[in-house]
Amino acid sequence: MAKAIKFETPANPRPDPARKELDDLLQNLHETGVLRLSNDILRSLPELAVILLRGMNSEKSTNAMQNLSLLLNGLGSIPPERFQVVMRAATEALESMEQQAKPEGEASQPGFRAAYRLLRDEELWQGMGPIIAGIKGFSRRIHEAPAQPAAKRHDGEGLD
Repeated sequence: MAKAIKFETPANPRPDPARKELDDLLQNLHETGVLRLSNDILRSLPELAVILLRGMNSEKSTNAMQNLSLLLNGLGSIPPERFQVVMRAATEALESMEQQAKPEGEASQPGFRAAYRLLRDEELWQGMGPIIAGIKGFSRRIHEAPAQPAAKRHDGEGLD
């Protein structure tokens, strides 16, 4: 008759550092409550899905998603270099407005001479040129008939 072989696994002389990190991570997740929150979310996933789908099925949610899509498409059509210039200009405009603004109670009344100087300020009129052109372009587009939203189209038209 055969004799049973007795095998003992040798003790690991070096603990695995990855296992130690994993144990630490699990302990930290438990201590901070993230593990319990994750488990609760996973258990209630079907109910959460129903709530989210009901909320997304409303007209306001559909409009918000379509508007967000249009906004992202619009931003995507602007080259980053150009958008950077626009953002720097907007930042400088805000800083200039803050410097020009006076605390309450210090409202100045420029009078006729100051108004006349503004009318003859060449730099002011050169700066107003792009603003006026932008307003004209906006005015031309604002009166166009709205296009049908991309979500309501079935031919894929207008998704660019």
